[in-house]
Amino acid sequence: MQNRSGKRQDEKVSWPSWLLQMLLATVKGLLATILTVVLFVGVVSALVLVALGRGPAEVAVPNVVNMQRDQALQTMIDAGLRLDISREVYNVDVEDGHVILTRPAAGKVTRAGRKIYAVVSLGAQDVKVPKVVGHNSESAQQRIRDAKLSVGTVKYKADSNPRGHVLEQSPGADAVVSRSQQVNLVLSGGPEYGRHKFAGERTVVFRTARLVVPQGEALQRVVIKVVSTKPEFEKVFYGRVHRPGDEVTADFYAPQGARLQVLMDNEALFNQKI
Repeated sequence: MQNRSGKRQDEKVSWPSWLLQMLLATVKGLLATILTVVLFVGVVSALVLVALGRGPAEVAVPNVVNMQRDQALQTMIDAGLRLDISREVYNVDVEDGHVILTRPAAGKVTRAGRKIYAVVSLGAQDVKVPKVVGHNSESAQQRIRDAKLSVGTVKYKADSNPRGHVLEQSPGADAVVSRSQQVNLVLSGGPEYGRHKFAGERTVVFRTARLVVPQGEALQRVVIKVVSTKPEFEKVFYGRVHRPGDEVTADFYAPQGARLQVLMDNEALFNQKI
């Protein structure tokens, strides 16, 4: 009897002890898990900090707006960045070849070595034609190029001015035109331009006649001819039907003293000594 009661008492005493041991084991496990997590997070954080510490430095994007392209490029290099011209557009407010904007914009912080994209101005799409009449050919053509235009046809005619002196330009000075517009020039060929001396001291003049058909009949016959006292030089150089507004051009030659006539439906519009 005593053995049985003693055994029961031992069982009652061991049950709380076992529960306490279980609780202690559980707490130890949780503490071990928490410690492991803390250590893992610490190691990862340390690695991230090391990685960041070894990464590229951060720099502020410099302001290159309204700066000339080459100067803007050098400014970016000095800041540890790279400039890439992504677009070129017409802009009336920003001078040709200067930066309009950048992406990222000036003042933004970015990593060193990054490519910064820029939009560069082509200047105004429409430009004013410079005055070149009175200039020599070389100076006139340079002024046209400086205005972002191109030189079109260049023709010569006899004139008392030195050879190469600009007599006419088209379009005229101060006309506002597209950059694709060409400027055509008429230059002096000198007083002897187009003259040729043959044997026997005969001098023949080579010229170009230009005219615009005036308003009148819907169809008009245009005749350009030379009238001379020397029959061998009498010749019709042009004879065609045109509408009003048509431009007519004809090359001709004649001896000095001959006359150039322009007839419109057999009516003389021009009759002048050459």
